[in-house]
Amino acid sequence: MRLLRGYGFFLITTLSLLVMSCSAEREVFLKRRANRLHEQAIVIDAHAHPKSNEAPYLILGEQTGAIEVDFITMKSGGLDGVFFSVPLLRGQAGLSPGPAQIIADIDTIRDEVEKYGTLAEMAYSPDDIRRIQGSGKRAILLSMETRDPFAGDLNLLKQYYDAGIRMITLPRHPITVPDPDGGDGLDQPMNDFGKHVIEEMNRLGMIIDITHTPDNLQLEIIGTSAHPVVASHSCARALNDIPREIPDSIIEALAEKGGVICVTFYPGHISSGWPDQSVTVTSLVNHIDHIVKIAGIDHVGFGSDFLGSDNHTTGLESSAGLPAITRELLKRGYSRKDIEKVLGGNLLRVFEIIQNSRMI
Repeated sequence: MRLLRGYGFFLITTLSLLVMSCSAEREVFLKRRANRLHEQAIVIDAHAHPKSNEAPYLILGEQTGAIEVDFITMKSGGLDGVFFSVPLLRGQAGLSPGPAQIIADIDTIRDEVEKYGTLAEMAYSPDDIRRIQGSGKRAILLSMETRDPFAGDLNLLKQYYDAGIRMITLPRHPITVPDPDGGDGLDQPMNDFGKHVIEEMNRLGMIIDITHTPDNLQLEIIGTSAHPVVASHSCARALNDIPREIPDSIIEALAEKGGVICVTFYPGHISSGWPDQSVTVTSLVNHIDHIVKIAGIDHVGFGSDFLGSDNHTTGLESSAGLPAITRELLKRGYSRKDIEKVLGGNLLRVFEIIQNSRMI
């Protein structure tokens, strides 16, 4: 009897070791496959800040630790392109830099890219992204996120486009009818100026971003635009019930127009349990899963909203962690083709549609 018990223990131990060995080998295989897929795909971040509030200078060609998306870290994480947002962060809440400062910040980014020309290049079109990715460099694109980039002047849009801006996060106040009751105006409709802004952005070939606008305005923008729109750094409200995230009805409307919702990495947007609970890549990919379920695989991407803070999703402390998303998607059974869409293909498709429809 003792012999049988001993043999049983030996057998169980041996089987356990075999299972552990197979599991470890599977993880190694999965990691290698994910890294290879990630490296070959075109990976694009729809929204990040090139400078933190605290950093006195913009430094992109070195790993200073001040930001999460410098050229070195981008290469380490297989990030081929990023939409850097202007104006640069300055730690002055409530201020809205004027057009001259915005243009100056664009020049600052462009100068930094030229300084490290062996690592990165400015990109202004989908073809630029593909060419630069093929050369092994990082493609740097420009977007804009500020309280009032227009100053009531539609002509500024052409000036911004000529300076390199290819995406604008539409601010609420300049494009909505004022609330006659003096309230927050969240339910106010779009004004005529807002409609002209959308028409002009369509004409120029600029991506319209609805990330920070309220629900009714998001729907009105989607309906008014002749082209697909994006939410460059938002998550699904069904998984995190706060106004900042996108409800299923608007995800569906955005998808019907051909647009893309780019999930953001900020943990407070991924889960209402943060900061009491840590937020992981698994939680992030749950949002991707949900959007795919609601809208289909062609309408999801990512926009990190990295801004040089200490608040991160675990495993995504910088752009170097991006392959973790690819690994998680592979674990969940996503095909290579579908993962390539999530990593950048969908955003690139929308950018291409908009650029090909330019009327200038």
